[in-house]
Amino acid sequence: MSYRRETRETLVVVELVPGAVAQVETPIPFLTHMVETFLFYAGLGGRVYAEEKRRLDDGHHVIEDVAIALGRALDQLIGDRSAVARYGWAAVPMDDAFALAAVDLGGRPYWVVKAKLPNVAIGGYPLPMFPHWVRSLASEARATIHIYARGRDPHHKVEAAHKALGLALRAAVSPASGVQSTKGVLK
Repeated sequence: MSYRRETRETLVVVELVPGAVAQVETPIPFLTHMVETFLFYAGLGGRVYAEEKRRLDDGHHVIEDVAIALGRALDQLIGDRSAVARYGWAAVPMDDAFALAAVDLGGRPYWVVKAKLPNVAIGGYPLPMFPHWVRSLASEARATIHIYARGRDPHHKVEAAHKALGLALRAAVSPASGVQSTKGVLK
């Protein structure tokens, strides 16, 4: 599935291919690394390309627009949700860090991120943007996402969170027979 988002500030193109190798290019090195990590653990590949057409801030628009485009492409890939497991969760230790992620693909966007992150940037990525990235992804993918991360090294906390989120998504999109809801529908 593919999605293209172009604004006055950014151009983002996402093409998702299950099982393929991901090629990610953004103007923010740490964002590139985290999107590659997320896609790898989700079992997704393809291409994510982002460019900043006009520098306005500290990368806010690029980070947000990548999450929006990725969420919309995921929503297209998941489809009507009638044959997926719906729920997925994962725990990932990474050196000093530990992250838990849970995903519900029931179609209702919601997000929670519990991670104490300093007000610094790593590789051009302002860490306070991480919860916003998750919110944008959850909203556009029509998913509920909960992430809890702790540890000393902020890089490790955020990376462990992306790994856990990818693994949780991989589980949630795994095949299932019938709609995974006692209501009989996911809308």
